[in-house]
Amino acid sequence: MQINPFPFKRSARIEMVPLIDMFFLLLIFFIFGVFSMSMQQGLIVDLPAATTAVASTNEEHLAITVTAEETVWLNRERVTLDTLATALRARQARVADPLVTIHADRGVPHGTVMAVLDAVRQANIQRVSFQTAAEKP
Repeated sequence: MQINPFPFKRSARIEMVPLIDMFFLLLIFFIFGVFSMSMQQGLIVDLPAATTAVASTNEEHLAITVTAEETVWLNRERVTLDTLATALRARQARVADPLVTIHADRGVPHGTVMAVLDAVRQANIQRVSFQTAAEKP
């Protein structure tokens, strides 16, 4: 006599509802992950704080970063103060009326920041913004 260990044999099924739920959760995870990443074009520096600091818009802009060691970067590309105006003019040809954002470390001397601002003026760029961090209470 043969005993059947599985008297109610059912065929295997793939449930679609949990599968669809998992794909939607993955999609939402990646969407929020992409939106939470800000367009950080400058390098990470210790920004000074300001009580009136506001978030910048998502328009095309050029980021100039001055590190604590007084090295100058234009959109993550190292430049010197002498070649900054020329590099800005070259980038200005690609972007009409660009917004230049200056990210200067709080330890950078004022004269270096003014030299960067002077290079921006030499490139005939009118829209300049200084990046600051919001002041912590």
